[in-house]
Amino acid sequence: MQRLATWFLVLSLGCGVVGCFGDGLLRTQGRLLKGGDSFSAKVDEGEALQITYVPILPDGKPPSDHYYCDVDQDSGVFMPSGKNGKGMPAGKYRVAIELKKKKKDLFGGKFNDEQSPFIFDVDGSTKEIVIDLDEIPAS
Repeated sequence: MQRLATWFLVLSLGCGVVGCFGDGLLRTQGRLLKGGDSFSAKVDEGEALQITYVPILPDGKPPSDHYYCDVDQDSGVFMPSGKNGKGMPAGKYRVAIELKKKKKDLFGGKFNDEQSPFIFDVDGSTKEIVIDLDEIPAS
């Protein structure tokens, strides 16, 4: 009986670590850089970063969902919150970045949900997404 209880405990802990009981949603952290240094909004000047994961669907159709991020405005660190605050599913994503000031995007739409060149495959093994605004990938 003790061996059975030990086996159940090991199995439960193992499933908890790999996510057997989880919802499969990811909260993969990202960092926004410029020139290799943290990029931050000038909050005292009315700026605010808005970062969104936009799914890229295999069939090429427009996505029905976007996954907004919690963004630390001082450090440029972001994490998808999703609709329920628990993250987003694994998949291929375009990362849209806006620097808002008085409802205007200071990047001029260059990194919006249709044009952003920052595309990533995100799954459970993705440690971190790093985006350097001075190192724009070729389309």
